[in-house]
Amino acid sequence: MASTTSRFEVFAGKNGKFYFRLKAASGEIILSSQAYEVRSSARRAIQSVRDHASDAACYQTKTMKNGKSYFLLVARNSKVIGTSQPYASPQAMKKGIEAVKKAAAKAGIE
Repeated sequence: MASTTSRFEVFAGKNGKFYFRLKAASGEIILSSQAYEVRSSARRAIQSVRDHASDAACYQTKTMKNGKSYFLLVARNSKVIGTSQPYASPQAMKKGIEAVKKAAAKAGIE
């Protein structure tokens, strides 16, 4: 059953490192993190997502070799905070950016 609210999930990968992913209320993953050595670092990165998500200047749009679009959420210090999934079109990617902007501020943490 899908959640009724967006949420951040912090989890340990098979490599023993910690990650977060931001899920929309539908359950779709809309932003994923890099690997962190400790859980607390992943949680601090979530706060950075919240601090930067509403700033349009913090989004970098990219195109993959296969033509799909994706975006990076980048902190004001130029470090990547999160990466989107690939999208079939630039228009769909823009909707993904809007979803992150909307979801990040209100999302709980699991």
